[in-house]
Amino acid sequence: MLPWVEKYRPKRLVDIVNQEKALEKVKAWVESWFHGIPKKKALLLAGPPGSGKTTTVYALANEYKFEVIELNASDERTFGKIERYLNAAYTMDVFGRRRKLIFLDEADNIEPSGAKEIAKLIDRARNPIIMSANRYWEVPLEIRNKAEIVEYKRLGQRDILKALFRIVKAEGVFVPKEVLVEIAKRARGDLRAAINDLQNLVSGGTEDAELVLAYRDVEKSIFEALGMIFASDNAKRAKMALMNLDNTPDEVLLWIEENIPYVYYKPEDIARAYEAISRADIYLGRATRTGNYGLWKYAIDMMTAGVAVSGVKKKGFIRFYPPKTLKMLRDTKEERSIRESIVRKIMKEMHMSKLEAIETMQIFEAIFANNPDVAAHIAVFLDLGDKEIEFLTGDKEKAAKIKGKMLSIHRKLKETKTELEVRIEEIKAESVEEAIEEESEEGKEEEEIKEVEEKEQPAKEEKGKKAKQATLFDFIKSKSRKS
Repeated sequence: MLPWVEKYRPKRLVDIVNQEKALEKVKAWVESWFHGIPKKKALLLAGPPGSGKTTTVYALANEYKFEVIELNASDERTFGKIERYLNAAYTMDVFGRRRKLIFLDEADNIEPSGAKEIAKLIDRARNPIIMSANRYWEVPLEIRNKAEIVEYKRLGQRDILKALFRIVKAEGVFVPKEVLVEIAKRARGDLRAAINDLQNLVSGGTEDAELVLAYRDVEKSIFEALGMIFASDNAKRAKMALMNLDNTPDEVLLWIEENIPYVYYKPEDIARAYEAISRADIYLGRATRTGNYGLWKYAIDMMTAGVAVSGVKKKGFIRFYPPKTLKMLRDTKEERSIRESIVRKIMKEMHMSKLEAIETMQIFEAIFANNPDVAAHIAVFLDLGDKEIEFLTGDKEKAAKIKGKMLSIHRKLKETKTELEVRIEEIKAESVEEAIEEESEEGKEEEEIKEVEEKEQPAKEEKGKKAKQATLFDFIKSKSRKS
């Protein structure tokens, strides 16, 4: 089912909720591109989450026929990664065959080290560049100076409520007005969050509305938790930071570890913080090995209170970054899962030990990379999935070719199976007919035997009477009758 956030995303600028002043500036800026390249080649949309910044970009692209090239700066924070996307901004003129609109989301997470180079790329741009940020003052100054800033205001409860009523009507569902009011109130100006809450509520049933919506009061982001840990010198307050946080201790440890150098500036303080993280990691490891998850308490104490009291922190605003290790671990975990799945299938279908299956998989990798015909038969035999085939080929195009051949094999197997089923049915029918014939023959024989027995029965009885021998009493009885 399509998320309602996407399903009901406005396709026209006029349909965006309560941002008229901001939209006037956006339209004036983009139309200036049709009369030459403007002085400010970049536009920075700044405002709280769910206020319509991303929606504006795609509605704008729809109305002015732009092709959107999107990059999320929170995922690609270094200049090297962002450069290949922004190159599109000056490799093709705005009046070329296909207009391009470069969209850089979450620009307040751009790595400061690459800000100057990105600013140079903006200077060379021949296509419009739009950036978005929740807090424009966190966007590096070098980039901010190159952009025209358009501020989006936080949506009011009434604005969100009107949008929710419109969606409910379009979906043809009934949701009590008081529930919609509660959703709008708890969204805190975030229309996207309100629409997601509404969809979750409708799919689960409005009778549990209070329970479904309760999470908005207790949910806490990892950034809020980091802020509580690093902003406090109080051990007790730091330990409370992980309450109601939907992350495992292992994940939290990686986040804290990543951000320690951004918080402390003295080498000895950084060393103490990492010592606390090291001890927390030891406790977590022992908990996993022994199954004694009571050790998590000591790990949490070290990674929160232990880090919080490690030294003097930098003053002013501190930006937190997601751990690079987390993404790497997530990727390698998926690869291991796919590899293990293939090995298990080889062990089961080919009756091999695990070591033999691993060696066989290495042979299969060479086959899948060089012989798609044989690979397709192997894939059908092992019942491999799409990701498993891609893993063995190491190439999506080759994997697609193998999957195409697999479809042909499946069709042939289906035809063969159908012919076999027909033949089996014929054999069964023939067997039934023979059985019926045998039963009828046996029935005839039994009837003939019965007829013969019935004919012979009177003769046997007569013969029995004739063959009966007179006794002494019969002789005496006959003599007495004569006299």
